[in-house]
Amino acid sequence: MKQSFVRLLLAFAAASLAQAHFVFVVPQPGGANAHIFISETLEPDAAVDGALVSGAKLSLRDSNGREQLLTPVNAGNTYTVPITGSGTRVIHGLADLGIRGEGEKQYLLLYHPKAILGDAFDKIGVVGSAPVQLVPVGKEGSLKLWLLAGGKPVADGEVTVILPDGTQTKMKTNESGLTESLTARGRYGAWARYWETGASGERGGKKYAETHHYATLVFDVPASKASAPPSAPPFAKLRQPVASFGAVTSDGWLYIYGGHTAPTHVYSTEAVSGQFSRLRLTGDPIWEDLPGGPGLQGMNLAAYSGKIYRVGGMMPLNKKAEQSDNHSVSDVARFDPATKKWEALPPLPEPRSSHDVVVIGDQLFVTGGWNMKGRSNGQDWAKTVFVMDLATGNPEWASVPQPFKRRALMAAALDGKLYVIGGINESEVVERTVSIYDPKTKQWSEGPLLPEGPVIGFAPAAGVHQGSLYVSVSDGSLLRLNKAGTAWEKAGSSTPRLAHRLASRGDTILVIGGANNGKNSDLIEAVPIGRETAFATPGIPGSQTGKGLGR
Repeated sequence: MKQSFVRLLLAFAAASLAQAHFVFVVPQPGGANAHIFISETLEPDAAVDGALVSGAKLSLRDSNGREQLLTPVNAGNTYTVPITGSGTRVIHGLADLGIRGEGEKQYLLLYHPKAILGDAFDKIGVVGSAPVQLVPVGKEGSLKLWLLAGGKPVADGEVTVILPDGTQTKMKTNESGLTESLTARGRYGAWARYWETGASGERGGKKYAETHHYATLVFDVPASKASAPPSAPPFAKLRQPVASFGAVTSDGWLYIYGGHTAPTHVYSTEAVSGQFSRLRLTGDPIWEDLPGGPGLQGMNLAAYSGKIYRVGGMMPLNKKAEQSDNHSVSDVARFDPATKKWEALPPLPEPRSSHDVVVIGDQLFVTGGWNMKGRSNGQDWAKTVFVMDLATGNPEWASVPQPFKRRALMAAALDGKLYVIGGINESEVVERTVSIYDPKTKQWSEGPLLPEGPVIGFAPAAGVHQGSLYVSVSDGSLLRLNKAGTAWEKAGSSTPRLAHRLASRGDTILVIGGANNGKNSDLIEAVPIGRETAFATPGIPGSQTGKGLGR
């Protein structure tokens, strides 16, 4: 939603109506009905006329996505609606309170209440038609609220949460539209707002200059499910906390190069690493330092015939106290573990960062990304895949058109094909797309979308383990592509993170480093591969924005 059309004001201030009261839908004990009222809490306020919500248009969505219209019935100072069915259901709708304010400051006041009955984290809790909404995400004992406007996550918004003990707290959303974690068990309420300054109109001879939208949410976290499940066991720690680095396995070693070492969105020559090291994957995990190179982030490594390839990356040219001046590079180098030396290879035809690299057969593929040209020259998005034949004595670069422009993606090779997973596009929208290239036929096709969720497709990690493709996404889920290649299955979980890497080791998958809540991690977790679980991938309502999510 562009700033020229909509001004998002995610702070809480007093509405002229009923001194900052809000419309809540609150399920009642026994689950047979829900009350609708205006209040500052999850209890009716006797000082506010309950008839203000008599015209609310509400719907009950069942676990199959079917909608049933609900008619509010007067019940004193509240109105009530019946709740039918079983399983997880959602009551949602609109309470139109008409034109408010005076003179040129008149505005249309709209409330968008929602209540979730049952599993607060079920996908049906996302209401695609809502101009603004709050969605619980995560897991019991470590949940967050996801703030959406027009289906897009909103950064730096303020959310007021009514905690189970009745107290209230205000929380800011991060760059992914997520609040801090909430751990209490019991009933939660929450509210947020935005104002559409371009949404003017006229009713009954009265003109209004803008529309004020408010979202409310009520849901429960059962006491029996309030504690979070244990995370994957740690395997080792990186030499330093880092994100957006290069990693590859070869001959029983995990190789790690460079990366971003400062807090998220902080860029400088001091914020990137040129450190190069490897971790032994057999026996005790022991690190060995290797000759490093230029400080880079937004790059990756590939392995071929026992040697390690480093391709492109982003290099800030500014010092710590200066304005960011980020440049993609075209450098390509090969490391020989036998001699412990790097050698330069033909550079990329154009600089590239926020891309990925994969070896299929004898060919090195470079896909996605962009060319950052400094603080004042913008960037060019990659339109081609670069390909190099590593088997020849004089390798050169060739190019293949790619039907997308995406960065912050991940790629992997499965059954001789190149899988390009997720990323963010030119419109700063996070994609769950999976694009597949077959080098034999030179044709592109589409795989199943990644599951919906908060920026699920942004800066994931991918790898192949025992003949299956795995992807680790932002909420910590480890997904596996089924054997038919038609759907994703949940295979495990780890600590939530972005801009991290995966590696295969024995019967586990290593989830390596990355960033979470603005901080980098040095954690390497070993996720045991367990029983397959179906993971539905329906289309997400609206789009996911990745604005400000880094490079």
